[in-house]
Amino acid sequence: MPKKIARLSFPKFVDLYADKAVGADFFITEEKQLLELSEYPYRSDGYIIGICTRGTAEVEVNLQVYEATPDAMLLATPFHILRIYNSSPDFLCRFVVFSRAFLTENSTNSHFLESFSYFKNSSTPVIYPDHEHAKVMLELYALIQQKLQQEEHPYRTEISRSILTILLYEIAAVYEQQHVIIKSKQTRKQELNTLFQNLVFHHYREHRNVQYYADALFVSPKHLTETIKDVTGKTAGEWVDDAVILEAKVLLRNHEISIARVAEDVHFPDQSTFGKYFKKHTGVSPTEYRIKASG
Repeated sequence: MPKKIARLSFPKFVDLYADKAVGADFFITEEKQLLELSEYPYRSDGYIIGICTRGTAEVEVNLQVYEATPDAMLLATPFHILRIYNSSPDFLCRFVVFSRAFLTENSTNSHFLESFSYFKNSSTPVIYPDHEHAKVMLELYALIQQKLQQEEHPYRTEISRSILTILLYEIAAVYEQQHVIIKSKQTRKQELNTLFQNLVFHHYREHRNVQYYADALFVSPKHLTETIKDVTGKTAGEWVDDAVILEAKVLLRNHEISIARVAEDVHFPDQSTFGKYFKKHTGVSPTEYRIKASG
């Protein structure tokens, strides 16, 4: 089983995890240990709804770290960069993975997924339902699995899609309740950090200068840097650099993309400038990182 994957495509996902799949873009797993991805970040081609059933782990989503504990749920999109590490020996989870196409097939609304606030770029990707809500979620997982096992059923795909939709609405109820609580407790500094993190997520490829983010948020670079440092322990500039380096690492692990193309994708003027920037922040050159990551 491969241990280092830069991008989990559906065929790879199905090969590694699927107990029961419908076509190439929808499947659900039994309780199992996730692939140990260690220091290597990856993206998924699908939307992931995972639930921890036992043990603990650290889940890093777009550089923010969350604790996975029993009943915690991961809500990841193809736009998220994920790492799961420091898992306890008994860490178990189960998850359902689906594509946008699977969910919106036969639907008149191709933007159905956008109606769920937890699938927006600025949303919190890990939530902590109480045990009763988590139990409801796991019952819906079991219903999907049961339906997928009925291979002769003429409408198993349609029914599974309907149960998945119910699951999405159940998650929305928990997410919106928790999000209101979180939002009401935020200080002005925390609100500025939330806005800054959202901006970085959208613009780090094109803008590495803190001045850009300060201007967009109508504050001075000094105030922004001090506030972000106070809230997160890292400066605004460090967050931008971390986002750029993380994206570069994901791209470098795809050997079909040349280093020159990686430099272009993260908006450096040339490969040499990118190489110096990458080495300054990681201690190794892009080529050295690529060799290490594929070893």
